Amino acid sequence: MKAVAIVTNSLSGGGAERAMNLLADNLCKFEDLDVMLIPINAGPPDLIQPSCEISEINRLWNGGLWDTIKAFARFQYAILKFKPKILILNCDLPEFFSAFAIWRAKCVIVEHTTQPWVGSRTFGFLIRLILRARQTTYLRVSERIEAGSLFKNRTVIPNIVDPKVLMPRARVRQEKQLRGNLLFVGRLSKEKRPELFVELARTTGFTSLVIGDGLMRLSLEQDSKGIPNLMFLGQKQNPWESTSEQDLLVLTSDYEGDGLVALEAISIGIPVALRRTPDLQRMGFPQSNYFDDIQSLSFRLHTSGFSEFHINETERMTILRNRNPEVITKLWLEFLSSLD
Repeated sequence: MKAVAIVTNSLSGGGAERAMNLLADNLCKFEDLDVMLIPINAGPPDLIQPSCEISEINRLWNGGLWDTIKAFARFQYAILKFKPKILILNCDLPEFFSAFAIWRAKCVIVEHTTQPWVGSRTFGFLIRLILRARQTTYLRVSERIEAGSLFKNRTVIPNIVDPKVLMPRARVRQEKQLRGNLLFVGRLSKEKRPELFVELARTTGFTSLVIGDGLMRLSLEQDSKGIPNLMFLGQKQNPWESTSEQDLLVLTSDYEGDGLVALEAISIGIPVALRRTPDLQRMGFPQSNYFDDIQSLSFRLHTSGFSEFHINETERMTILRNRNPEVITKLWLEFLSSLD
Protein backbone atom coordinates (compact mmCIF):
# COMPACT_ATOMS: atom_id res chain seq x y z
CA MET A 1 0.00 0.00 0.00
CA LYS A 2 1.38 3.42 -1.01
CA ALA A 3 1.26 6.06 1.74
CA VAL A 4 0.42 9.56 0.45
CA ALA A 5 0.30 12.67 2.66
CA ILE A 6 -1.40 15.84 1.38
CA VAL A 7 -0.02 18.89 3.19
CA THR A 8 -2.16 22.05 3.07
CA ASN A 9 -2.07 25.51 4.63
CA SER A 10 -5.27 24.88 6.60
CA LEU A 11 -8.31 22.64 6.68
CA SER A 12 -10.46 25.42 5.25
CA GLY A 13 -9.90 28.88 3.88
CA GLY A 14 -10.35 28.98 0.13
CA GLY A 15 -10.75 27.21 -3.17
CA ALA A 16 -7.29 25.65 -3.13
CA GLU A 17 -7.86 24.09 0.29
CA ARG A 18 -11.28 22.80 -0.76
CA ALA A 19 -9.80 21.32 -3.93
CA MET A 20 -7.10 19.47 -1.98
CA ASN A 21 -9.70 18.20 0.50
CA LEU A 22 -11.71 16.84 -2.42
CA LEU A 23 -8.58 15.20 -3.80
CA ALA A 24 -7.81 13.57 -0.44
CA ASP A 25 -11.38 12.31 -0.12
CA ASN A 26 -11.33 10.76 -3.60
CA LEU A 27 -7.84 9.23 -3.39
CA CYS A 28 -8.54 7.51 -0.07
CA LYS A 29 -11.30 5.46 -1.71
CA PHE A 30 -8.65 3.30 -3.41
CA GLU A 31 -7.46 0.30 -1.42
CA ASP A 32 -3.86 0.53 -2.64
CA LEU A 33 -3.49 4.07 -1.27
CA ASP A 34 -3.17 5.08 2.38
CA VAL A 35 -3.96 8.81 2.46
CA MET A 36 -3.44 11.34 5.23
CA LEU A 37 -4.38 15.04 5.12
CA ILE A 38 -2.07 17.35 7.10
CA PRO A 39 -3.42 20.92 7.51
CA ILE A 40 -0.78 23.12 9.18
CA ASN A 41 -2.71 26.19 10.37
CA ALA A 42 -5.55 25.90 12.86
CA GLY A 43 -8.98 26.63 11.41
CA PRO A 44 -12.63 25.64 11.32
CA PRO A 45 -13.77 22.42 9.61
CA ASP A 46 -14.25 22.62 5.87
CA LEU A 47 -17.32 22.01 3.77
CA ILE A 48 -15.46 18.96 2.43
CA GLN A 49 -14.68 16.56 5.25
CA PRO A 50 -12.37 13.90 3.80
CA SER A 51 -12.88 10.35 4.97
CA CYS A 52 -9.12 9.82 5.18
CA GLU A 53 -7.07 10.25 8.35
CA ILE A 54 -6.46 13.91 9.24
CA SER A 55 -3.48 15.04 11.34
CA GLU A 56 -4.04 18.69 12.28
CA ILE A 57 -0.86 20.59 13.21
CA ASN A 58 -2.82 23.53 14.71
CA ARG A 59 -0.28 26.28 14.10
CA LEU A 60 -1.79 29.62 15.12
CA TRP A 61 -2.10 32.33 12.48
CA ASN A 62 0.39 35.05 13.52
CA GLY A 63 1.18 32.98 16.59
CA GLY A 64 4.85 33.96 16.59
CA LEU A 65 8.13 32.14 16.15
CA TRP A 66 7.78 29.83 19.14
CA ASP A 67 4.36 28.63 18.01
CA THR A 68 5.75 27.94 14.52
CA ILE A 69 8.64 25.95 15.99
CA LYS A 70 6.23 23.83 18.03
CA ALA A 71 4.04 23.34 14.95
CA PHE A 72 7.10 22.26 12.96
CA ALA A 73 7.92 19.67 15.62
CA ARG A 74 4.32 18.34 15.48
CA PHE A 75 4.57 18.19 11.70
CA GLN A 76 7.80 16.18 11.90
CA TYR A 77 6.17 13.77 14.34
CA ALA A 78 3.15 13.28 12.06
CA ILE A 79 5.41 12.57 9.08
CA LEU A 80 7.65 10.15 10.97
CA LYS A 81 4.62 8.30 12.33
CA PHE A 82 2.81 8.03 8.98
CA LYS A 83 5.96 7.40 6.87
CA PRO A 84 4.54 8.65 3.54
CA LYS A 85 6.13 7.69 0.28
CA ILE A 86 4.79 10.86 -1.36
CA LEU A 87 4.17 14.34 0.04
CA ILE A 88 1.74 16.48 -1.98
CA LEU A 89 2.39 20.12 -1.07
CA ASN A 90 -0.21 22.84 -1.48
CA CYS A 91 2.36 25.68 -1.88
CA ASP A 92 4.06 28.14 0.51
CA LEU A 93 3.80 26.97 4.15
CA PRO A 94 3.62 23.23 3.27
CA GLU A 95 6.70 23.73 1.08
CA PHE A 96 8.56 25.45 3.92
CA PHE A 97 7.77 22.72 6.45
CA SER A 98 8.44 19.89 4.01
CA ALA A 99 11.73 21.29 2.71
CA PHE A 100 13.25 20.48 6.11
CA ALA A 101 11.35 17.27 6.80
CA ILE A 102 13.47 14.57 8.40
CA TRP A 103 11.58 11.78 6.66
CA ARG A 104 12.64 11.26 3.05
CA ALA A 105 9.64 11.24 0.74
CA LYS A 106 9.00 12.15 -2.87
CA CYS A 107 7.64 15.72 -2.82
CA VAL A 108 5.15 17.19 -5.29
CA ILE A 109 4.50 20.94 -5.39
CA VAL A 110 0.94 21.71 -6.50
CA GLU A 111 0.89 25.28 -7.83
CA HIS A 112 -2.46 27.01 -7.43
CA THR A 113 -1.47 30.60 -8.13
CA THR A 114 0.19 32.63 -10.87
CA GLN A 115 2.13 34.55 -8.19
CA PRO A 116 3.40 32.20 -5.45
CA TRP A 117 5.14 33.37 -2.30
CA VAL A 118 3.70 36.89 -2.49
CA GLY A 119 5.73 39.16 -0.21
CA SER A 120 8.38 36.47 0.35
CA ARG A 121 9.68 35.77 -3.14
CA THR A 122 13.36 35.50 -2.21
CA PHE A 123 12.62 33.19 0.71
CA GLY A 124 10.26 31.15 -1.48
CA PHE A 125 12.94 30.81 -4.15
CA LEU A 126 15.40 29.50 -1.55
CA ILE A 127 12.84 26.99 -0.25
CA ARG A 128 12.22 25.77 -3.78
CA LEU A 129 15.96 25.42 -4.37
CA ILE A 130 16.05 23.07 -1.39
CA LEU A 131 13.02 21.18 -2.68
CA ARG A 132 14.56 20.85 -6.12
CA ALA A 133 17.67 19.38 -4.48
CA ARG A 134 15.32 16.86 -2.90
CA GLN A 135 14.12 15.90 -6.41
CA THR A 136 10.70 17.49 -6.01
CA THR A 137 8.18 17.26 -8.84
CA TYR A 138 6.24 20.33 -9.97
CA LEU A 139 2.58 20.23 -10.96
CA ARG A 140 0.20 23.02 -12.03
CA VAL A 141 -3.58 23.13 -11.74
CA SER A 142 -3.92 25.33 -14.84
CA GLU A 143 -2.15 26.04 -18.11
CA ARG A 144 -2.38 29.71 -17.15
CA ILE A 145 0.22 29.15 -14.43
CA GLU A 146 3.75 29.47 -15.75
CA ALA A 147 6.12 26.74 -14.64
CA GLY A 148 9.10 28.26 -12.85
CA SER A 149 12.66 27.96 -14.08
CA LEU A 150 13.60 25.66 -11.19
CA PHE A 151 11.48 22.71 -12.29
CA LYS A 152 11.42 20.99 -15.66
CA ASN A 153 8.18 19.10 -15.12
CA ARG A 154 5.21 20.69 -16.91
CA THR A 155 2.39 18.43 -15.71
CA VAL A 156 -1.08 20.03 -15.51
CA ILE A 157 -3.93 18.45 -13.54
CA PRO A 158 -6.94 20.74 -12.99
CA ASN A 159 -8.75 21.00 -9.68
CA ILE A 160 -11.94 19.08 -8.99
CA VAL A 161 -15.25 20.95 -9.20
CA ASP A 162 -18.01 18.89 -7.63
CA PRO A 163 -21.42 20.64 -7.46
CA LYS A 164 -22.90 17.77 -5.41
CA VAL A 165 -20.89 18.77 -2.35
CA LEU A 166 -21.26 22.56 -2.74
CA MET A 167 -24.96 22.93 -2.13
CA PRO A 168 -28.10 20.79 -2.39
CA ARG A 169 -30.05 22.21 -5.31
CA ALA A 170 -33.42 21.67 -3.63
CA ARG A 171 -32.48 24.05 -0.86
CA VAL A 172 -31.43 26.78 -3.27
CA ARG A 173 -34.49 26.70 -5.47
CA GLN A 174 -37.01 27.09 -2.66
CA GLU A 175 -36.82 30.87 -2.75
CA LYS A 176 -37.31 32.93 -5.89
CA GLN A 177 -36.35 36.56 -5.92
CA LEU A 178 -37.17 39.34 -8.39
CA ARG A 179 -33.58 40.50 -8.10
CA GLY A 180 -30.78 38.74 -6.31
CA ASN A 181 -27.71 39.86 -4.44
CA LEU A 182 -24.25 40.82 -5.55
CA LEU A 183 -21.74 38.35 -4.11
CA PHE A 184 -18.06 38.52 -3.23
CA VAL A 185 -16.76 35.10 -2.20
CA GLY A 186 -13.11 34.75 -1.30
CA ARG A 187 -10.18 35.82 0.80
CA LEU A 188 -10.09 39.51 1.72
CA SER A 189 -6.56 40.14 0.56
CA LYS A 190 -4.81 42.62 -1.71
CA GLU A 191 -4.74 40.52 -4.89
CA LYS A 192 -8.50 39.82 -4.68
CA ARG A 193 -9.28 43.57 -4.79
CA PRO A 194 -12.33 43.46 -2.46
CA GLU A 195 -12.33 47.28 -2.32
CA LEU A 196 -13.62 47.24 -5.91
CA PHE A 197 -16.62 45.21 -4.75
CA VAL A 198 -17.23 47.74 -1.97
CA GLU A 199 -17.21 50.47 -4.61
CA LEU A 200 -19.71 48.49 -6.68
CA ALA A 201 -22.04 48.17 -3.69
CA ARG A 202 -21.77 51.90 -3.10
CA THR A 203 -22.55 52.86 -6.72
CA THR A 204 -25.35 50.37 -7.43
CA GLY A 205 -27.29 50.29 -4.17
CA PHE A 206 -27.90 46.54 -4.71
CA THR A 207 -27.78 44.29 -1.67
CA SER A 208 -24.16 43.12 -1.60
CA LEU A 209 -22.78 40.22 0.44
CA VAL A 210 -19.09 39.71 1.26
CA ILE A 211 -18.46 36.07 2.16
CA GLY A 212 -14.93 35.46 3.40
CA ASP A 213 -12.31 36.82 5.75
CA GLY A 214 -8.77 38.11 5.67
CA LEU A 215 -6.33 40.83 6.60
CA MET A 216 -8.34 43.56 4.85
CA ARG A 217 -11.65 42.91 6.58
CA LEU A 218 -11.31 45.46 9.39
CA SER A 219 -10.26 48.30 7.10
CA LEU A 220 -12.97 47.45 4.57
CA GLU A 221 -15.65 47.47 7.25
CA GLN A 222 -14.44 50.80 8.58
CA ASP A 223 -14.33 52.37 5.11
CA SER A 224 -17.84 51.14 4.22
CA LYS A 225 -19.83 52.09 7.33
CA GLY A 226 -22.02 54.41 5.27
CA ILE A 227 -23.13 51.70 2.82
CA PRO A 228 -26.32 50.17 4.30
CA ASN A 229 -26.74 47.65 1.47
CA LEU A 230 -23.30 46.05 2.11
CA MET A 231 -22.94 43.17 4.58
CA PHE A 232 -19.84 41.28 5.72
CA LEU A 233 -20.81 37.70 6.56
CA GLY A 234 -17.33 36.42 7.41
CA GLN A 235 -15.98 32.99 6.58
CA LYS A 236 -18.63 30.34 5.98
CA GLN A 237 -18.17 26.60 6.01
CA ASN A 238 -20.34 26.50 2.90
CA PRO A 239 -20.22 29.89 1.14
CA TRP A 240 -22.98 28.85 -1.26
CA GLU A 241 -25.64 27.61 1.16
CA SER A 242 -27.68 30.83 1.19
CA THR A 243 -27.19 31.89 -2.43
CA SER A 244 -29.51 31.48 -5.41
CA GLU A 245 -29.70 31.59 -9.18
CA GLN A 246 -30.82 35.21 -8.94
CA ASP A 247 -27.50 36.26 -7.37
CA LEU A 248 -24.42 37.45 -9.25
CA LEU A 249 -20.87 36.56 -8.23
CA VAL A 250 -18.44 39.39 -8.98
CA LEU A 251 -14.78 38.41 -9.31
CA THR A 252 -12.54 41.47 -8.97
CA SER A 253 -9.11 39.79 -8.67
CA ASP A 254 -5.90 41.14 -10.16
CA TYR A 255 -4.90 37.54 -10.85
CA GLU A 256 -6.19 33.99 -10.32
CA GLY A 257 -4.48 30.64 -10.67
CA ASP A 258 -7.57 28.60 -11.42
CA GLY A 259 -10.55 30.84 -10.61
CA LEU A 260 -12.21 28.06 -8.63
CA VAL A 261 -14.79 30.34 -7.05
CA ALA A 262 -16.16 31.25 -10.50
CA LEU A 263 -16.21 27.59 -11.57
CA GLU A 264 -18.03 26.57 -8.40
CA ALA A 265 -20.58 29.33 -8.94
CA ILE A 266 -21.53 28.33 -12.48
CA SER A 267 -21.55 24.64 -11.51
CA ILE A 268 -24.55 25.37 -9.23
CA GLY A 269 -26.25 27.84 -11.55
CA ILE A 270 -25.01 31.19 -10.22
CA PRO A 271 -23.95 33.67 -12.95
CA VAL A 272 -20.60 35.46 -12.71
CA ALA A 273 -19.12 38.80 -13.72
CA LEU A 274 -15.35 38.70 -14.20
CA ARG A 275 -12.95 41.61 -14.21
CA ARG A 276 -11.12 41.77 -17.54
CA THR A 277 -7.65 40.72 -16.36
CA PRO A 278 -5.37 38.32 -18.31
CA ASP A 279 -5.81 35.38 -15.91
CA LEU A 280 -9.59 35.69 -15.84
CA GLN A 281 -9.92 36.25 -19.59
CA ARG A 282 -8.15 32.94 -20.25
CA MET A 283 -10.86 31.08 -18.31
CA GLY A 284 -12.93 30.98 -21.49
CA PHE A 285 -16.15 32.69 -20.40
CA PRO A 286 -18.23 34.50 -23.03
CA GLN A 287 -17.12 38.11 -23.51
CA SER A 288 -20.40 39.35 -22.04
CA ASN A 289 -19.32 37.98 -18.66
CA TYR A 290 -16.33 40.34 -18.44
CA PHE A 291 -16.23 43.97 -17.31
CA ASP A 292 -13.49 46.60 -17.59
CA ASP A 293 -14.12 48.72 -14.51
CA ILE A 294 -16.66 49.26 -11.75
CA GLN A 295 -18.29 52.21 -13.51
CA SER A 296 -19.06 50.21 -16.65
CA LEU A 297 -20.27 47.22 -14.62
CA SER A 298 -22.51 49.45 -12.53
CA PHE A 299 -24.04 50.94 -15.68
CA ARG A 300 -24.69 47.47 -17.12
CA LEU A 301 -26.34 46.29 -13.93
CA HIS A 302 -28.63 49.30 -13.79
CA THR A 303 -29.47 48.90 -17.49
CA SER A 304 -29.89 45.14 -17.87
CA GLY A 305 -29.76 43.68 -14.37
CA PHE A 306 -28.07 40.29 -14.01
CA SER A 307 -29.61 38.66 -17.09
CA GLU A 308 -26.73 39.17 -19.52
CA PHE A 309 -24.31 37.38 -17.18
CA HIS A 310 -26.17 34.08 -17.31
CA ILE A 311 -24.53 31.48 -19.54
CA ASN A 312 -26.30 28.70 -21.41
CA GLU A 313 -25.81 25.01 -20.70
CA THR A 314 -23.45 24.44 -23.64
CA GLU A 315 -21.17 27.26 -22.51
CA ARG A 316 -21.26 26.02 -18.93
CA MET A 317 -20.34 22.46 -19.87
CA THR A 318 -17.51 23.69 -22.11
CA ILE A 319 -15.96 25.67 -19.25
CA LEU A 320 -16.40 22.82 -16.74
CA ARG A 321 -15.40 19.97 -19.04
CA ASN A 322 -13.21 17.30 -17.44
CA ARG A 323 -13.51 18.81 -13.93
CA ASN A 324 -15.53 16.01 -12.33
CA PRO A 325 -14.00 13.87 -9.54
CA GLU A 326 -13.74 10.71 -11.63
CA VAL A 327 -11.68 12.31 -14.39
CA ILE A 328 -9.36 14.29 -12.11
CA THR A 329 -8.84 11.40 -9.69
CA LYS A 330 -7.85 9.15 -12.61
CA LEU A 331 -5.29 11.73 -13.74
CA TRP A 332 -3.86 11.88 -10.22
CA LEU A 333 -3.64 8.08 -9.97
CA GLU A 334 -1.73 7.97 -13.25
CA PHE A 335 0.54 10.76 -12.07
CA LEU A 336 1.28 9.10 -8.71
CA SER A 337 2.06 5.83 -10.48
CA SER A 338 4.54 7.65 -12.72
CA LEU A 339 6.54 8.73 -9.66
CA ASP A 340 7.58 5.14 -8.84
